[in-house]
Amino acid sequence: MAVLDANLSIPFAIASQNFRYVTTFHGQYTNNLLFYIDDLTIGSRYTVRGFDGETMLAAEKGFYWRNELQWPVFQTGQTLYAGVDYGRVFGPNTAILAGTQLAGAVIGIRGGIPAKYAGFSYDLFAGTPIYKPAGFPTSRVTVGAQATMQF
Repeated sequence: MAVLDANLSIPFAIASQNFRYVTTFHGQYTNNLLFYIDDLTIGSRYTVRGFDGETMLAAEKGFYWRNELQWPVFQTGQTLYAGVDYGRVFGPNTAILAGTQLAGAVIGIRGGIPAKYAGFSYDLFAGTPIYKPAGFPTSRVTVGAQATMQF
């Protein structure tokens, strides 16, 4: 099995406001029939955002491409972001799927509060599907929160 992960982060400014474009690509390729646990899955907050993750598309081969525009909120340690993601799966296991492609959008805010002995970070987001196969069950809007404390 071959796996490719690529990330690119490009900072830029418009009218003295700092922004960052971040793109991430993950691909998986194999000629072998895999167990489900080894399949590439798409349709969660970690792959193609905008989907609730209750149902995903999975197959032996595939990729997802995440794109995000970030706006750091001055010097507060908080960042507003908006993203559009796309993913596609290929292989024999797609024969039983509702489809092979998903696209979704997300908006959110993430940040952190550093402290001398501990740090707190968070991510609050809302997403929605842009494209899904007919008959693919998912929520119209997905909201989520993630919090991390480090000591």
